[in-house]
Amino acid sequence: MKEIVLSEKTGLSKNLREFFLALLAILPSRNRVIQILRLLYETGGIDITSFRQMFRGVVDPHVDEVLGKLGVYIDKDTVKLKYMSLGWIIADLYNDIFDFLNNDDFRRKVSEASGLDIPDPLEEWIYIKLDTAFKDPVHGENAKIVMKELLNKTSITINELIEKGLNVGEAYVIGDVLKTLGLAEHIDGIIRLSPQLIENRDVLERNLKRMGIS
Repeated sequence: MKEIVLSEKTGLSKNLREFFLALLAILPSRNRVIQILRLLYETGGIDITSFRQMFRGVVDPHVDEVLGKLGVYIDKDTVKLKYMSLGWIIADLYNDIFDFLNNDDFRRKVSEASGLDIPDPLEEWIYIKLDTAFKDPVHGENAKIVMKELLNKTSITINELIEKGLNVGEAYVIGDVLKTLGLAEHIDGIIRLSPQLIENRDVLERNLKRMGIS
């Protein structure tokens, strides 16, 4: 397909530059409300205790009302996002946004023309989730151990983590922490990379190397 050329200008117009500024502002890595929607979309739900801890200082009565209108609701002790609600549609849109800005050459050209630093949004989002897990003052170091293992073998059992020095309780907690962040699935004593990370293992590897974990 031939590339569409609408202008001979080498720089971005004011409107197009503002479009990219707005897009950057609502990436899930940079906007906490979008983070909530995207995490609920990716994980299928977060237990209410973990949700309150993760978003302490973000959720207030006004945000509660907005989230409710977007389709966020509580089912027993789990915070969920209603299928095909406005919030679900917004969160689902990021699959296409990640693809839209996936090309290195395209991002470089837009960055040069706009004077903006256009990141790979998926890579930045995965980095934010990993950084959140690793900065946990109680579980962060063990989360690093588990993610390094998952990079090499995709899944690991609780018993294997116990053999590596984690106690049973901590191994299960780490599985739940990684599940809450959409980094892994945790089912019946098996921790497995999330489908997103299995599909983007190279992105995971680059982020872990950037964080000094390899």
